[in-house]
Amino acid sequence: MAAARDSRQLRPRGIDGRGARIAALAVAVCLAAAMVWIGKVGFAGVAMTPFEGDGPVRAGLAAGADPRLDACLAERLGAVDQMRRDGLVDAARYDTFRARAVSYCEAQFPPQ
Repeated sequence: MAAARDSRQLRPRGIDGRGARIAALAVAVCLAAAMVWIGKVGFAGVAMTPFEGDGPVRAGLAAGADPRLDACLAERLGAVDQMRRDGLVDAARYDTFRARAVSYCEAQFPPQ
């Protein structure tokens, strides 16, 4: 009788059971998939990464643009290009540094 009672107490139930562990694993997998999806697609098609839409320089050195913006872009992008040539910035971070330089200059001198 005592052996039967001990075996019932050792058997996992509820939150400690196999079903609960499988459910927890399924929830973790679903959350990881949601994080990846949100990182790539964003909410309602809006990308969640700050420089997702930035390709080459958005403002560029377009004709008719503000000369102060052109000067800022030339200086900042020149500095980023020099850091790339000197090996201070690797290829993976080069685009991010360029996008930040463009964002900085456009914040200082918004294009009209």
